[in-house]
Amino acid sequence: MSKAKIVVHDDGTFYGIRFCCPGCAQVRDGVGSWVVLTVKWTPEGYTRSPHINEQHCWGFDGNLDNPTLTPSVLQQWNQWQGEGVPAKRHVCHSFVRNGRIEFLGDSTHSLAGQTVDLPEIEE
Repeated sequence: MSKAKIVVHDDGTFYGIRFCCPGCAQVRDGVGSWVVLTVKWTPEGYTRSPHINEQHCWGFDGNLDNPTLTPSVLQQWNQWQGEGVPAKRHVCHSFVRNGRIEFLGDSTHSLAGQTVDLPEIEE
């Protein structure tokens, strides 16, 4: 098992990597906790997807077992609260370093300010 996985398009071209964010999983009850990022790395034997915007890629050390990504990962979304009720704003901001995820203080979930291991992804 590893903490990051390779993402490919239906045509087999490499698109990026994915990992599970425990902060987003907490807020979304485990649904939608996958983070998929395009990266400046291509695994051996793969062709890069032509759909990757090379200007918006993260640095990645190529280590799927204990990934490091640069710069930080910032996710923001609004959660519908019902008709006529303002949406609830969520922020998950983190650094991923050596297989651990450091949640920054502007994150709006209870893991803000903490560093935890990235969960392993089953095959």
